[in-house]
Amino acid sequence: MSTLLVGFALKARLHSRTRKLVLIKLLDHAREDGTRIYPSLKSIADDAECSVSTARRTLKEFCQVGLLRRVRDGGSKRGDTAHYELDVELLVRLKRDELWPALEAAAAHQPMGHDDDDDDEPGHAAEASRGDESCENKGVMVEGFHGDSLPNRDLRVSSDDTRTLTRNLTSEREGARERESTPASEGERLPAPTFEDFLSAYPNALGDNRVKQRSAWEGVPFDQRRLAIDGIGAYLAERKAGGLKSRLSSEQYLAGRCWIGLEAKAAVRQATQAAGAPVTFDGWTTNWWLLLLDRAISGKPLGFWMAQAEAKKSFSATQAEIAAAGRRVGELKPFVCTGPELAAWRPWLAAKGARIPVFEGHFRVFLPSETPPGGRHEAGDDDVALG
Repeated sequence: MSTLLVGFALKARLHSRTRKLVLIKLLDHAREDGTRIYPSLKSIADDAECSVSTARRTLKEFCQVGLLRRVRDGGSKRGDTAHYELDVELLVRLKRDELWPALEAAAAHQPMGHDDDDDDEPGHAAEASRGDESCENKGVMVEGFHGDSLPNRDLRVSSDDTRTLTRNLTSEREGARERESTPASEGERLPAPTFEDFLSAYPNALGDNRVKQRSAWEGVPFDQRRLAIDGIGAYLAERKAGGLKSRLSSEQYLAGRCWIGLEAKAAVRQATQAAGAPVTFDGWTTNWWLLLLDRAISGKPLGFWMAQAEAKKSFSATQAEIAAAGRRVGELKPFVCTGPELAAWRPWLAAKGARIPVFEGHFRVFLPSETPPGGRHEAGDDDVALG
């Protein structure tokens, strides 16, 4: 049991005694961080003195407004219950009397489905007849947790009221965003963004499948939801930079956790693009020697390659081709063009079709070793002739 969270729950203004009791029951099983909540519906109903269907419906309400997130579905076996986690920051903010109706109104266009087994059990008919004291589309007098009456308030939710409450919630969110950069006290921590925040942020999200969207959103951990929204722009920019023109649906974005690892994905894309970019170089330079030797080793014709170099024309290759040649040939070392190293390599290259001229001066040539494959350092060994 988390005493701290129960204390927050006692102060939460949920506008329903049943909601309050169900919430306290949930927190009786929670850790301090709001995780590992998995009491059975029967246990919740017994302790909250309501029907099982009422307990089930209250859990759905909590999930719909974002207070709870279902982490794992329950199984078919007895005792295998669903697991939930709680948005602690939103719980803290619910001490404000107007927040629950605003959250409820913002979620009103996403009605909860009616399950076949939602009918009240016979033993709880009296409880069900009270309507859970919830703020549905009818006028009610709200009673506090300890029987204290709240200020007289008609909580009929007409279309005008819904728009007003939604505007209030939107205003509250905008003010919260402005305060995000300022450290907040424990009692003023910001709640996780809502499903409606995501729909507003993702381009053309209103045209996607709403059921799949909601399911994917509820699968996103609370601590990832703001990151999911903040990462939309960067992900779409990265997708465009990668040449992808098709649109990714909002539910696919959420289900694929596409906001995670964007920097690594960008680095891979940039490396791939760089590997395919052409590199221009002149004859007798490092890249020229590397690709000449690679072509010689693989048995490719070298006549045109030599003619281009002697005509002082430039060459072009991709970074990927240069890197692949480097892996096959090995690291090149610089040698003086008039030294014994090039003299040792000249017959080997000539046999491959590359007749290297005799140079004058002191510029460098680039070779992987002092002698070619099979050659030794002394004259007369193998097919190497020094001098």
